[in-house]
This record gives sequence, C-alpha cells and structure tokens, in this order.
Amino acid sequence: MRSIMGCTLLLAALASAGCHTMKPVTMEQLNAIKPDKAWVTDSGKQFLVSGPQLLGDTLVGYVNGEYQEMPTAHFTQVMVQRPATAKTAALIAGITVAFGGMVYALTGSGASGKGQTDFCDKHPDDPTCN
Repeated sequence: MRSIMGCTLLLAALASAGCHTMKPVTMEQLNAIKPDKAWVTDSGKQFLVSGPQLLGDTLVGYVNGEYQEMPTAHFTQVMVQRPATAKTAALIAGITVAFGGMVYALTGSGASGKGQTDFCDKHPDDPTCN
C-alpha cells in the first residue's frame, strides 16, 4: 500500500509542476513579485521580457536576448505566469480518484471464488458453454 501512496504523491508532484496560468499585473505588482519572465503588450504587439525590472517608469530586461529599456507609458498589458492553485488541487484530486479507481478495479471489487456461481455451472447444457 505504501507504493500506491508513493505513486500518488509522485503523480501529484508532477502534476503541480505544470499547473500555471497567465495573469495580468500592474507595474507595482511586477516589481513586487519579480518574475523571471513577463509578456508585455505594447501597441498591439506582444513580446517576452526575460528578467524584467522596473526602474522608475522604465521597464528593463532582455527581449530576444538583447538588453532593452522600455518606457511603460505605452504598455497596454503586462502578464506573468503564476501558479494556479485551484486547478492544481482539482487535477490532483482527479488523478487520485482515477488512480484509486484503477487500483480498486485491478484488485477486485467483491468476493472471489467462494460463493460465486458461473453461468455454465447453472446451465451446463447451454451451447455457449461447450
């Protein structure tokens, strides 16, 4: 039973690593959370900024591997990737239920052998029992 629990915990850990969502943030929030990456929309174009930092009213970071300083006045949206805790919890619960159902189905769901009767035991003359 320990291996079942270990597998469940491993699956939950792997699943939680992948549950993220994109959330819009303000410049103040961006400066406070210090993400590794931010997706910035400026004049209808969206681009990825690696290592974003806010210096006054200027966002600095790397765009396509090049260091850039960008005034924030024209930004229409800044988004960062954040953990999706509710989705992660739902996914873990679903995996656990599915895994438990699989274990239950594989180990049997009732009495085995003793007390059970087979169709052919009751009807030995039936043509399908030959």
